[in-house]
Amino acid sequence: MKKRIKKIFNKFHIYRYLAYRKHKNDVLKNPKKEADRAYSIYFKKKINWDNPKNLIEKIYWLQFNSDTSLWTKYADKYKVRDYVKKCGYEENLPKLFGKWDKPEDIIFNELPNSFVLKTNNGCGTVLIVKDKLKLNIKSIKKKLSYWLSITYGYGGAQLHYTKIKPCIIAEELLPHSKEDKIISPNSLIDYKIWCFHGVPECILVVFNRFKDNYQLSLFDLEWNNISKENFNVKSKHYNGKDIPEPKSLKKMIEIAKALSQNFPQVRVDFYNINDKPYIGEMTFTTGFDYFSKSYYNYLGSKIDLNRINQL
Repeated sequence: MKKRIKKIFNKFHIYRYLAYRKHKNDVLKNPKKEADRAYSIYFKKKINWDNPKNLIEKIYWLQFNSDTSLWTKYADKYKVRDYVKKCGYEENLPKLFGKWDKPEDIIFNELPNSFVLKTNNGCGTVLIVKDKLKLNIKSIKKKLSYWLSITYGYGGAQLHYTKIKPCIIAEELLPHSKEDKIISPNSLIDYKIWCFHGVPECILVVFNRFKDNYQLSLFDLEWNNISKENFNVKSKHYNGKDIPEPKSLKKMIEIAKALSQNFPQVRVDFYNINDKPYIGEMTFTTGFDYFSKSYYNYLGSKIDLNRINQL
C-alpha cells in the first residue's frame, strides 16, 4: 500500500516536492545534519568531520571547508562549456542550439527536428526530442517550468548546485550506434572518468538507463574489468558486464586529465560517438552505495586534504 501511495504521489510530483521542501528546510537549519542523514543511509554511521577517510566523507569535507565556487561554475551544464573551450576541447562538446531562462522564451520553430532539452542545474532533467513535429509543446513547457522551480542540491546537501542560476539549454541529439544499442538499448553508454588532483584513476560505465534505474561496470585505465572486487554487489545497479573498450578511450583520458587539473577530485563524463568522445558534464558530488566500502576508502586515499586551502 505504501509503495502504491508513493507511486501516485510521484506521478503528480507531490512526493518529490514535499521531499524537496523538507530537505531545503533541513539544510537551511543545519546542512551538516542533512549530509550526515544522506551518508548514514549506506555507511550506517555519521561523517567523521575531524578525520575523513573515504571518498564520500572527503567530498563532504571539501564542501564545508574549501572554496567550491568553481564546483558551482563547472557543474553548470551551460557555463562549463566555456571552460571546456578554454582548455582547447570545443570540438568535443555537443552543438548548442540555444539557452533560455524560462520555457516561454523557447522558439521551437528555430530548433532542428531532433534535439535534447535540459536544465543546467539538475540530475535527470533531460528531454529527448526525436521528432519535433510530435511534440506537445504545452506539456513540455509545463515540465520545464516545474524543473526550474525546484532548486537541485538540497537533498544530500550538495550545496554547490543550489547556487547555480537555473536555465534551459538545447543541444544536438547524439546518435545511438547499432553496436551500443545491443549493450544499452535504452540509452547512450556513459563513460565517467574519476580524477584525483588531475590524475585519472578509473572509469565508471553507466548503461541501459531506464526510468530511475541503470546498470554499472567499472574499469581501470587499461580497460581491465575491476567490477567484481570493487562494487557493492548488493546494489540494484551492479552489473559488472564486460563493455567493449571505446576507441576514443585515450582521448577521453587526455581530456579528463586536462579538465581536472584544478580540482582535488572530479568525475568527467563522456559519450563515445563514432569513435569520438563528447563531454557530457563535470560532476563534483556523487550518489553512493554502488561501490564497496573498501573501494570508497581506496578512492578517498587519493585525495590529499593537506593540499587544500582550508577556509
